Amino acid sequence: MRYAFFAAIVGLTNLVQTTSYAQAMTTTASQQTDEQIVLAVEDEYVAAEVTRNEATLRQLIDDRFAFNSSNGTITGKEEFIQNVLKMVMVGQQIRERSVLVEGDVAIIFGTAELRFADPGKEDAIQSLRYTSAYVKRQGRWRMLALQMQQRAPR
Repeated sequence: MRYAFFAAIVGLTNLVQTTSYAQAMTTTASQQTDEQIVLAVEDEYVAAEVTRNEATLRQLIDDRFAFNSSNGTITGKEEFIQNVLKMVMVGQQIRERSVLVEGDVAIIFGTAELRFADPGKEDAIQSLRYTSAYVKRQGRWRMLALQMQQRAPR
């Protein structure tokens, strides 16, 4: 009787450990997939920003979006998109990017080098550090917030 009880406990413990390991593996795989998807959405956003693709910007930016500028002003979705459409950005390179996903929220930290056309002069380059937040709504990741500031010299 004792042996049967002990065997049942050992078996149950092994089952719990196996189930926990499987759940951890599924969560990790799911997080990796979400991380990859969010980074791909951000890449699509960057391309739309450089090409000033208004339709794609509207699709990727959440209606509750807020841009926190370095001077402390907060800009909503419509004003932000209109500002992007007025820019003469000719390129953008993203570096040092990392992402954290927690449920339906993702935070991306990165460095962006923005290149702007300046007629008759060399392109102007801005090196910025940024944090962007994404939210998953109706199964799609959308940019909820963005904060950018000049990158400190190394």
